[in-house]
Amino acid sequence: MDCTFILPMATILETGNHIAKNGDGGTRRKSAKRFCDSVKAAFNGEAPWKPSEFPKSQEVMNWIDSFPDLAGQNKSVTKTGEDTSFADLSIIQDYKKCIKKFSMAEIFIWPLDSDLKFYQYRPQPHP
Repeated sequence: MDCTFILPMATILETGNHIAKNGDGGTRRKSAKRFCDSVKAAFNGEAPWKPSEFPKSQEVMNWIDSFPDLAGQNKSVTKTGEDTSFADLSIIQDYKKCIKKFSMAEIFIWPLDSDLKFYQYRPQPHP
């Protein structure tokens, strides 16, 4: 079965943010170089994954009003001091967009964040 991994732009941005905050300057530079090479390969179609598109202004306008409520409540019963970040919200919206675009494929968020792992879509077989 062929599989295409879509990496949300929020994930790319967050990864770059984490690289800039960890290790010494040399480690950050080496990590940043590998990161840039991987992202360029994805944009050039040379990687086993491809980046999603940045959302259009109207797309963000359609879902941004839900953010204050998500930011003001606990993310889950196990994460009572953490809310849904704006990056998480954009990843969830990317997930929903992929379901509409690729309705015949299995779609899921493959996160390190345990709360996002429950986002899984499997197309229903036709009789």
